[in-house]
Amino acid sequence: MKTEAYMEAAADLVGVEIHPDWRPGVATFLGLAADMAALLDQVELDDGELVQAPVYTPPETGDD
Repeated sequence: MKTEAYMEAAADLVGVEIHPDWRPGVATFLGLAADMAALLDQVELDDGELVQAPVYTPPETGDD
């Protein structure tokens, strides 16, 4: 899907109006995001080896 068509479809889907002056910049960054996603798609991951990071829990301060 071309970037312009994706931008239109996504904006309609979430109900966002993209100002005409912003369209070139939005299209550029969507293209960059697509390029980055394509790079990540090339990396093979073994689901059995996938380890998620722990969840951060802040220490209790006693300020209750």
